[in-house]
Amino acid sequence: MLRLTLVRHGITEWNRLGRWQGHTDTELSPEGERQARQLGRRWQGRRFDRVYSSDLRRAHRTAELALPDAEIILEPRLREVSFGEFDGKTEQENRLHPLFADWAADPYRSPAPGGESLEDLLIRLLPWVSELEDGLDVVAFSHSCTLRTLISHLVRLPMEPREGRIWPFVITTPHTSVSVLERSGSDWSLVRLADDAHLEPAFAPQETPA
Repeated sequence: MLRLTLVRHGITEWNRLGRWQGHTDTELSPEGERQARQLGRRWQGRRFDRVYSSDLRRAHRTAELALPDAEIILEPRLREVSFGEFDGKTEQENRLHPLFADWAADPYRSPAPGGESLEDLLIRLLPWVSELEDGLDVVAFSHSCTLRTLISHLVRLPMEPREGRIWPFVITTPHTSVSVLERSGSDWSLVRLADDAHLEPAFAPQETPA
C-alpha cells in the first residue's frame, strides 16, 4: 500500500489580493509562513519516507517550514496549472480577456490562452504518481488546482462544468490543508480531505510568561 499526503502551500500576498498565480513564482506572505510553522508544530516528530514539493517557492518554503529536518525533492510536475495570459490578474480583470468566456465554459478540456487545461495538468501529474512505489509514506506540497484535480481524478469525484462557477471541483483545499490518500493495487481511497485543524488556536505558539 502507498500512503500519499498532499499539502497546499501557505497563503501569499497574491492569494490575498485574488491574483491568479499559476507558474508565477510568488513568495509566502508572513501569514503563510505562520500557517506552515503551525503545520510543523502539528507534525512535530512526524517522519515521511519521501518529501516532494513543487519547485515554486511558495510550495517549497511551506515544506521547509513544516518539515525543517527533511530532505525535500523538488518536482516541477507538482506545479500549479499554468494560467498563461491570465497569470497575475484577478478574475474581474481576466473576464475582460476576449478568450475568457470560451475557456471558463470548460477549463478541464480548454487550455488557458498560453497555458494549460486541467486535462493537460493531469497528463504531467499522473506519471509522477505512477512512479511512487508501494510501501512508501510520501508527502507532497503543491497547489490548489493541482491538488483538487489530482484528488478528484484518483477517487473519481466529478469534474464537469458547473453553472455559475468557473472551477469544476466539488472539493476545496484551504492553505496548508492536509489530504491523505491510500493506494492498494490500482484502487485509491480518500482517508482525509483538506484538514487544516493545525490553524486552530491550540497549535499557535504559546507566549512565555514574563
